[in-house]
Amino acid sequence: MQRSRAAIFGLGYAALLIALLSPLHSVGEEYFSVHMVQHLLLTLVAAPLLLVSNSMPVLLWALPRDERVGLGRLVGQPGPVRSALQWLTHPVVAWTLFVGSQWAWHQPALYGLALQNPWAHYAEHLVFFGTAVLFWWPVIGAAPLRSPLGYPARLAYTFLAWLPNSLLGAGITLSRGPLYPYYVDWSQRHGADAGFDQQLAGLIMWLPGDLLFVTILLLLFVAYLQHEERQAERLDRELDARDARQARLAPPR
Repeated sequence: MQRSRAAIFGLGYAALLIALLSPLHSVGEEYFSVHMVQHLLLTLVAAPLLLVSNSMPVLLWALPRDERVGLGRLVGQPGPVRSALQWLTHPVVAWTLFVGSQWAWHQPALYGLALQNPWAHYAEHLVFFGTAVLFWWPVIGAAPLRSPLGYPARLAYTFLAWLPNSLLGAGITLSRGPLYPYYVDWSQRHGADAGFDQQLAGLIMWLPGDLLFVTILLLLFVAYLQHEERQAERLDRELDARDARQARLAPPR
C-alpha cells in the first residue's frame, strides 16, 4: 500500500512539474492547444493524484519537529485554519470555485490578460491547481479531512462538474471565429494556423477531458462497489456474532 501511494504521489508530482516547469509552459504561450494540455495536467491529473496518494501526513513527518507539531495542530485540531479548510472543501463551495474558475479564466479578456501579464499567468495556474485540489478533496477524502459525501453523492458531484467542462471544450471547438487575439497575432507572425490551434485546444479540453472524467467516475464506481461489499461482509459478521451470542444465552432444552 505504501509503495503504491508513493508511486501515485510520484506521478502526481511529475504531472505538476511537467505542467509548470517543463518546456510545456513556454510553448503554451505560443500555442493554445499546448496551453490546454497544461491546464488538464494541473486540474485533472496532478491534483487528484496528489490527493489519492494521501501524502500530507508523510510530508508533515518530513518537517522538523516544531514545525510538524505546529502545522499539524493548525490543520488537525479545531480552529480558524481547519474551519476555513472545511468551508473551502464543502462540496457546494468547492464545486462552484472549480467550475467557475474554469469558465472565468477561459473568457477572452481574462485569458488574454494571463497571456500578456506574467503575474496574471502565475495567478491563473495557481487558481486552476488550487481550486482543483479543493474540488477533488470531497471526492477523495484525503487527510486531514474526511469526505462528507457518500459514494453515490461523489459520483453525482463529479458528473455535474464533467458536464460544464465538456460544454466549455465543445464551445471552444465549435466557435466560428478566433477567441483569443494573442494567439492570432502570434500565428500571423510565425505562419501558424490559429483557427486549427483553437479547435485542437477545444478538442483537448473536450475529448481527453471527458476521458479523464469518465476514468475517475469508473474508479469511483468500483470503489463504491468495494465499499458496499465490505459493508455487507461486516453486517454478516455482526449477524453471525449476534446469533452466536443468542445461542450461548439460550436455556438448555
